[in-house]
Amino acid sequence: MLEVEHLQVSYGRVPALWDVSFIVPQGEIVALVGANGAGKTTTLRTLSGLLKPKSGKIIFNGVRIDGAESTEIVRRGIVHVPEARRLFPEMSVLENLLMGAYSTPKAGRAERLEKVFSIFPRVKERQRQEAGTLSGGEQQMVAISRGLMADPKLLMFDEPSLGLAPLLVEEMFRVVQEINATGVTILLIEQNTQHALALAQHGYVLEAGRLVLSGTGAELLANEDVRKAYLGL
Repeated sequence: MLEVEHLQVSYGRVPALWDVSFIVPQGEIVALVGANGAGKTTTLRTLSGLLKPKSGKIIFNGVRIDGAESTEIVRRGIVHVPEARRLFPEMSVLENLLMGAYSTPKAGRAERLEKVFSIFPRVKERQRQEAGTLSGGEQQMVAISRGLMADPKLLMFDEPSLGLAPLLVEEMFRVVQEINATGVTILLIEQNTQHALALAQHGYVLEAGRLVLSGTGAELLANEDVRKAYLGL
């Protein structure tokens, strides 16, 4: 579904990604893990069209999108759930959700809204409440729900468990699996390496802007270097 080939990205003259190549097969969960500053968020921002690569290709369903604008990338079916939620705090939960559906036909919005509410009953309960008054876990639910309202083919998560209590972390990963089970392909960026790789069919390890390891989630969990560097084992 997604092919990234020899991607290089810089912030001005400062390189952030070096010759990064990976694939995300349709229907799978793929994890991209690494320490802070490794380039994980830069990768997602580039795939979303928020950053333009210096060189390389991004191919989605057979079409190059590395020169496309963010709005076009969303219309093609790539949706980014950003780190720190990035909700509109003074708007209601429902208004935030409808903002996620701006690029989709109005005809299917009510159906997608009900689908979101079936995954997140709490979001339905809070739909008239201002988003900024919600708890951190509830805000994360709204952020994911807003992404789902765009009817994604590929949903990209940036640190969905960040700042959540342990019980909510478990719930968040369960929800990621549930969304994947509906046919949505997942690219997951997550510092909780244990959870991410346990969930993923395939994984990639990013260090200082370079991919240094790849394999199935199980293979990477068993890898001695990964266990020492990211699992503390």
